[in-house]
Amino acid sequence: MTDTAAPIPASTVALLRDVDGGVEVCMLRRPARSSFAADAFVFPGGAVDEADGTGDAAYAVAGVREVLEEVGILIGGPAQDRADGDLDTRIQAARSELLAGGGITVALAAHDLVMAPERLVYIGHFITPPREGRRYDTRFFAVGASDDQTVNVHAAEAVEGGWHRPESMLELEMPAIMPPTRMMCHTFARLGSVDAILSTLGATPIEETEITPEIIAGWLSLQNDQDRS
Repeated sequence: MTDTAAPIPASTVALLRDVDGGVEVCMLRRPARSSFAADAFVFPGGAVDEADGTGDAAYAVAGVREVLEEVGILIGGPAQDRADGDLDTRIQAARSELLAGGGITVALAAHDLVMAPERLVYIGHFITPPREGRRYDTRFFAVGASDDQTVNVHAAEAVEGGWHRPESMLELEMPAIMPPTRMMCHTFARLGSVDAILSTLGATPIEETEITPEIIAGWLSLQNDQDRS
């Protein structure tokens, strides 16, 4: 009898912004060589590190860190005692230190920056099924992004990245988009604005869900029913 791999704690963040007629979400396409979700479109995210802390707060800190590492966007801003005229330059300098192996708290403090994990809205909790060789216990978060925030992908993590209408992501099927990501994009498209997404999903109780074929079939059926209504 083969032992089931323990799922790795992880976080992923849907960065959202309002556009005419709906919303856009930041999506990355993983390299074909990736050990998980190879060549698929995903939200920025990754495993929780020991330095991210403990308990539920570690997932939010990991989400902030992964977004900065992978797309160069800081969920946070300047320290209160520092003007932000050169904010982007400082953010990218902190990102470079983080990618070189530094901790996020130290990297941000060195450039008079602070993170704001409290801005993240918890919207989902999914676990990779036991049949997968690499399993993740992933918390999904969402947060609003400003119009001027540029996606600057880290080449080791993604082959492309940018802002996409969630409706366009729904045209993809597995393995180009994983079921939880597809489900989230469907919800984003249906709700249609950042405020509606954050307020509705932020008020919805979150249940831990293992991604089984039965769960996927249920999601697809529900989405089809909603699309017809």
